Amino acid sequence: MCATKEKHPKRILIIDDDIDLLMLLERSLVKEGYWVEAAASLPEAEEVIYAFQPHLVLLDINVNGEDGRQLCWKLKKQMGEKAIKVIIISGYDYSAGRAVLFGADDLLAKPFQFDYLSNCIKVQLGDSSNIVPLSFSPVSDPQ
Repeated sequence: MCATKEKHPKRILIIDDDIDLLMLLERSLVKEGYWVEAAASLPEAEEVIYAFQPHLVLLDINVNGEDGRQLCWKLKKQMGEKAIKVIIISGYDYSAGRAVLFGADDLLAKPFQFDYLSNCIKVQLGDSSNIVPLSFSPVSDPQ
């Protein structure tokens, strides 16, 4: 699925077993001009990777009880210097340093702001000229 002004849009694969999140991210990324595919299991993801050849993968750590980090490691080892960029998204408490152990290029903790995810994607795809400044709501001081 794609809606873009670019002649050759960047391709993003989203891998997560949360169907609502998949659909939300897919719609949002298409609006940003990316070509997007989604997979709800690791075996499905491997098929899509082969056919779709994504530039970047958004990968949940736990996909239907399977370890997404193993797919990340496999992608990075098989492709070497031409490896697909991988951003791990997880509800688990992992440091970015631990994500690097599996070859991930970045780690986002769920829940996340879409603008932050969008900026991370742009950085990983080398499009940092279009980064949007983030705005955060001020935290009220409990008295």
